[in-house]
Amino acid sequence: MEFLLNPDVTFLNFGSFGACPREIFREYQKNQLEFERNPVYFMVDEGVRRLADARMKLASYVGAKSDEIVFTTNPTYAIN
Repeated sequence: MEFLLNPDVTFLNFGSFGACPREIFREYQKNQLEFERNPVYFMVDEGVRRLADARMKLASYVGAKSDEIVFTTNPTYAIN
């Protein structure tokens, strides 16, 4: 099973929250441990580097420049 969902649950609300694939959840836990071990470094140095790397990869994927990519909390916030 790809998701951690209870097999008795039919979950259709993937756009709002939860229901993360197992592989993504494992990576999330790995990053969370890294953060807990050195929060300031993770947020100030490592986090900035990872966001820049993600922006470049996403820009390449969608055919944009990395400085045209902005991460935001959600679409409503971005539009406002």
